[in-house]
Formats: sequence, structure tokens, C-alpha cells
Amino acid sequence: MFDVRALKLIWPWARPYRRYAIGAVLASAVGVLINLSIPLLTSRIIDDGIAVGNQGLVTSLAVTMIVLILIAITASALSSVLAVRIAFHTTTDLRRDLYAHTQKLSFANLDRLSTGEILTRLTNDMTKVTQLLGMTFSFFTQVLVMFVGALSAIVLIDASLVVIVAVMIPVIGVLVAFVVSQSNVLYDAVQRRIDRLNTVLQENIHGAEVIKAFVRQDHERERFDDVTDDLAGQAVKVNQLVASLFPTLLLISGLGVAAVLWLGGIKVIDGDLTEGQLVAFISYMTMVSMPMMMFAFLQPTISAATASMARIHEVLDEVPAVSDADAGIDLSTQARPGDISFRNVSFAYEATDAHSEPEAALLNVTFDIAQGSTVAVLGATGSGKSTLAHLIPRFYDVTGGSLFIGGVDVRELSKDSLRQSIGIALQQPQLFSGTVIENLRYARPEATLEDIVAAAQAAQAHDFIVNMTEGYESRVEQNGANLSGGQRQRIAIARTLVANPQILILDDSTSAVDLETEARIQQALSEFDNQTVVIVAQRISTALGADEIIVLDEGRLVAHGTHANLVQSSEIYRDIFRSQLGEPVQ
Repeated sequence: MFDVRALKLIWPWARPYRRYAIGAVLASAVGVLINLSIPLLTSRIIDDGIAVGNQGLVTSLAVTMIVLILIAITASALSSVLAVRIAFHTTTDLRRDLYAHTQKLSFANLDRLSTGEILTRLTNDMTKVTQLLGMTFSFFTQVLVMFVGALSAIVLIDASLVVIVAVMIPVIGVLVAFVVSQSNVLYDAVQRRIDRLNTVLQENIHGAEVIKAFVRQDHERERFDDVTDDLAGQAVKVNQLVASLFPTLLLISGLGVAAVLWLGGIKVIDGDLTEGQLVAFISYMTMVSMPMMMFAFLQPTISAATASMARIHEVLDEVPAVSDADAGIDLSTQARPGDISFRNVSFAYEATDAHSEPEAALLNVTFDIAQGSTVAVLGATGSGKSTLAHLIPRFYDVTGGSLFIGGVDVRELSKDSLRQSIGIALQQPQLFSGTVIENLRYARPEATLEDIVAAAQAAQAHDFIVNMTEGYESRVEQNGANLSGGQRQRIAIARTLVANPQILILDDSTSAVDLETEARIQQALSEFDNQTVVIVAQRISTALGADEIIVLDEGRLVAHGTHANLVQSSEIYRDIFRSQLGEPVQ
């Protein structure tokens, strides 16, 4: 009924709080044992008190019953409190570790896992696991103790009537097992539809400008309605299945009680059974069936949580596609940490499905970049420019050939030392909610105000920052929503410069900046001493100031040299130049 792997998943996080689990189990057991004594007291009240008119016995036993019930309630409350503690402590630790694990995953892993899927596992799935843990250590103790104790009691009261229970229990067990097995699969499907719903919501919120610009609100509303209807249909299906189980179990239990009243009533009339024993027997028979009915009632929570734990396990099972070497070399210890060498490098992204072959993004690319030089990478959309840039900080591993930084294969370098030596500014920069200065200090928290202002001036961001309401202390909304595209790009460049990296990668990071501002940025970058700069560009004007220019076409390096050399030797370069700036001067 449970996914054993999923239960094994949660135990390492629950183990530190096992004292709460032990306390919850003991308190729950005490409560159940007291509840098991109540039918015996009831039987004595009927047979030895009411039947013979012994009012004193009735009173004393009733008082005893009240005291025991109060103790049982206290024990049950204590069990619930301890269960809640282990549930929330455990899932809090699990959530932290799951988040930390997602931070270790490589771009290739994140390409497979959508943002919506990860968010669902960190929020919705965690909530369901918390609910399950909250009832596990009390509920399952109650079920076991109640079932064994009540079954033992009915055998001792009248073994001949046990045949009714012996027929009832297997029927209930089969029904519950069938519904649980079916609903586990259905609940997993429900969670996957929640993933899809979250993904669509994210796309709609992040793409609000595009949706409104193209007047596609109706289309997106229909798209949202489709995924919502799909989720509702699946949820209705599983809940209908579970809802049909509980009344069926009540019917079976009712038929069992009726059979006991019939056959037991005959035995009472014949003098083989007392009225009190018959009442106790019915109470215990109800207790025997109650655990299964409780399980059926709580089964939606159990199935949903089991599916959620398995889904969390899927993320934790993800092995980072890019891993550190056992004894990674510190790039900063190398003599020329800014040297970059591509040797027959090929790369292909993972196939989107199992039936298609991965498509090569780079093929046998070879070139060298000397420390302190500025190299521009040109090419049409889809030529592999950004892929090449992402290989340098090892966001992905090459699938063929070798890439050397500072004379060392990047796979032998410590990832942290590699990335601390590299700064990258992207075309679509990610800014964080907070202040401007907090964003600029993101890669180097200890940076001084002088460092930050110098970097902002180089990125041509200082003037517009000081003109903001509170200057460098001005608020930045989520993802820089209160800034223009060019302002976001310049802050991202400044943030990269604050880190003072050995290698600076600008991945089309000035595409939203006017040509005059871009020229000033390039002029400022040229003054940085001994820093290797790799500029990925669509505009050829961005590349003209570089020491060398690399031209890519369909993943292949088709030209490499200075502007003057390429004008003479590369038809592709001349075509790019001609399309943007007119006929090149020979």
C-alpha cells in the first residue's frame, strides 16, 4: 500500500527526531489500550451493575471510565503534538536539502526538470509529506494495537461468533487494497498535472507583456482552462474512486453488526452469552473493522503523500551532469589562468525524448584565446555562440574533444575556483528583488562602495543609478521589473565587473543598449588590465574592437582572425558585415 522506497527516503531526515516518534508511539499506544478497556467496563456495568441493580458498582465503574477517557484524550493530544513536531522538523530539513540539491544540479539536469516541477516538489509535495508524517506515528500505532487487541478480545468473549469477523475482514481488506493500488497511480497523475498547471501559470505571468502585446489573452485563458480541466478531471476520477470505498465499508460493517446481533441475540436468549458480553463483542468487532475504515478515510492523504515522496525522490536521485574532480585543481594557482583553448570540441544537448537523437550544437571547434586578449564570437542565430560561452564556465561538459582553461582541462579543475575566475553577463539578466547595491554586490559581498561605483561607471550604469530615487539604495523589483532592458543589462555587466573575474564573458549582454553606450562600455572594458574578454554578439559593431573574431556557422568554426584578415578571407564574415553595415572597406 505504501511505496517502500519513498518511506526509506524520509527516514534519514526523521531519524534525528526519533525521540518525538517514540513518544508519539507510546502515547498513542496508551490511548488505544485505554479505549480497548472501555467495552469491558461497559460489559461489567450492564451485567454486574444494571442487570442486578447494583447502583454503587455502576457509579464507580462510570467514574473510572470517565477518568480513563480523560487520560486517553491527554495521551492522544500528546501523541498529536509530538507527531506534528517530527512532521514539520523532518520536512523542513528535507526541503532545505532538496533545495540545496537543486543548486548542485547542472544545466543539463535543469533542462529536464521544469521550474514548475521543482516548485511543486518544494511546496505542494512537501505539504503532503508533512500531512502523512503528522499522522504516521500515532495513526499506525493505533491501527496495530486496536486491531490486535480487539481481535484478541472477541476471541476470548465468544469464539463461535468470530466466523462473522473472519468473513468481514478479508472482504474489507481486498476492497481497501484494490482502491489504494489504483489511487496511488491516479494521485501521481494528479501531481504531474499540478506540475503542468504551475508551468503554464509561470509562463503566463512571466510572459504577460508578450501576451498583451499580441492580444493573446483569450488563447492563454483557453490554454489555462485546458490544463485546469485536465487536472479537475483526474482529481474527480481518483476522489470518486476513494469516495465509493467508505460507504461500501460502512455497509459491510453494518451487515456484520446485524449478523452478530442476530446470532448473538439467539445465544443471549439461550443463556450462552450475557447482554453485556454481546455489547462488548459488537464494540470490539467495530474496533477490528475501524482501522481499515480509518485507513480508507485517510487513504487520499496517504496515496497523495506516497506519490509526493516518490516525486521528491526523483529529484534527489538526479546526479549532477557536471561533477567536481576528486582532487580539483585550483585555477588561481595556475600561471596563466586567463588562457582558453578549445581542442576539437563538440557538444550536443540531450535529446528531448527517448526516440530522437541529440542534435550537435558544436562540431570539432578548435581555437586559442590568450590571457588578456578580447575575442568576439559572431554567427547567425543557432550557430552555437551561446553554447560555446556556456562551456567555458562548465555549465555543460563537452561531449567531444577537450576544453582547457589556464592550461588545465576544465574537468580537472575545481568548479568553484573555475567559476570564481569567470564572470558572465547574459542577454536576459537575472536581477533579484532588493536594492541596486545588493544586486551589484551579489558575486562579491565584501566589495567596497568605491569598487561598486567604478564597476557601474565602466558599465555606463552609474549615471542612471544616481538619478534613481535613492541612488544605489533604490529598490529593484522582482527580476528588475522597474528597470528598462538596457538598464538591467548594464547593472548585470557592472555586477560581473565588481567580481573582478580573470575571464569576462558577455553573452550578447549589450543587445538592449544603444550603439554609443555600447562603444563606451567596450572602451572601459579595454582598460581592465590582463583580463580575458569573450564577447558573444549578434551586432558586428560589437565585435569590431576585439583583438580577434571567431565566426561560427551551424556549430562549426568557419573563420578566425582579425577584422582585416576576415574581410579578405571569409565570405560569411563579409556577408554579415554587408547585411549590417554595408560593403566592408577592403
